[in-house]
Amino acid sequence: MSIDRYLTIEGTHIDFKESLELEKPKSWLKSVSAFANTDGGFVIFGISGKTKEKIGLKDAESAGTKISELINAKIQPVAQYTLECEEESGKKFIVVNIEKGLTTPYYYVNEGTRTAYVRKGDQSIIAPVHELNNMILNGSSKTFDALQSQFFITKESFTLFEANCEIEDGEVIDRNKNLISFGLALPNGYLTNAGALLADKGLLRQSRVFCTRWKGLTKGSVEQDALDDKEYAGSLISLLQNAVMFITNNSHKGWTIKGLRREEIEEYPVAAVREAVVNALIHRDYQILGSEVHIDMYDDRLEVYSPGGMVNGWRIQDMNLSHVPSMRRNPVISDVFGRLHLMDRKGSGIGRILTAYKSETKKPAFYSEASSFFVTLPKVDITKINTTRTVTGNESEAKEQFVQYAQETLHKVARSKMIINTINMFNIYGLDIAWTRQDLEEVYKVKTNRAAQILTILKKMELVDRVKRGTYRFKIKNK
Repeated sequence: MSIDRYLTIEGTHIDFKESLELEKPKSWLKSVSAFANTDGGFVIFGISGKTKEKIGLKDAESAGTKISELINAKIQPVAQYTLECEEESGKKFIVVNIEKGLTTPYYYVNEGTRTAYVRKGDQSIIAPVHELNNMILNGSSKTFDALQSQFFITKESFTLFEANCEIEDGEVIDRNKNLISFGLALPNGYLTNAGALLADKGLLRQSRVFCTRWKGLTKGSVEQDALDDKEYAGSLISLLQNAVMFITNNSHKGWTIKGLRREEIEEYPVAAVREAVVNALIHRDYQILGSEVHIDMYDDRLEVYSPGGMVNGWRIQDMNLSHVPSMRRNPVISDVFGRLHLMDRKGSGIGRILTAYKSETKKPAFYSEASSFFVTLPKVDITKINTTRTVTGNESEAKEQFVQYAQETLHKVARSKMIINTINMFNIYGLDIAWTRQDLEEVYKVKTNRAAQILTILKKMELVDRVKRGTYRFKIKNK
């Protein structure tokens, strides 16, 4: 097979070395450590790392033997790898295929020092402390959220968690047993870190959400440039609820008519917002201290930041977004959110965010680095949504009749603005679609008391009928 097939592999999974570099083996051994600690990869000897020129090795057999000796001596524990010698056009190359390790971390050992590396883009870098801690946990088949915390079951409350639990057949479930079954507590009476995160008080300091609605398109000072800002702490469930509510309160709505239904249009699709916030909370790296989830709203976009990059060390911007694997950094928390129906337990949330923007020109953007993950949701321009109901045939005649009658009757008791708003509302709902006083408030841009007065006038002028309690429909008065 041609050696060219390796030239098309993404830099995240491959490292090219022109020669063995016996004097400085660290230059490629750190890549062996990084590939074993992340998602596997190849080290190819005999190809220039800068130009990708196929130079070849002078003595490939000896080089292969030395490579095996160095990996076995300098990488601890010994990584799983295969080594092959390939030849093309009279030139020989060594291909080392390093597998993703199960007993992480894999250290590069030299002169009494031990250093673990991870792969970020096309670079092998020293593993940050939080990633090293995660590798240690993964190597022992543990995750941070499953570890024992310092908090006791008996001293903490779980009101929100219990309120969201589905109790089958009305049976009251023993509280402690329920927490243990969800992985939030241990039989010895201690909460797990997941339990500490879902307790009402939000016992881990790093579990907070900062929300800011900025004036304009960039950040400034909170005192001068923030239209609204909130800091939330507490249970992960309350963080989700409060963050979504903040976004809702700082957004506007439009509406359109589809068939006989009136559908609200959000500046930020609800499904996309919820997925972005849920993913930020359940997939963040809680071992990164001094950093919280941030939600920043601007005039044209919404940005959600969470501490911690991709679980597998990849960069999201280098991936095909339609094929992003679903990987869980905090499986206990993920399972709890799934069982409480606070998130979909199937597949990747990225796909659902993209689906929410399927009909929009501007698409969401995703970006990650070693210790950060960003989701950017563009604002939907609700001012361009057609809210006018299309009428044809008999409907067109009915519209003319309604407009004529409304003008004849309302000009005696109302101002021209009310007449215009009444016609606009009729264009939206016609004679078939029922509406409420709240709908009238939105169209007329008035408060509750004024809406009630307008509704009284419309009924008196016989322009509307009550369908049922709180619901109305336009009508044409028989002459």
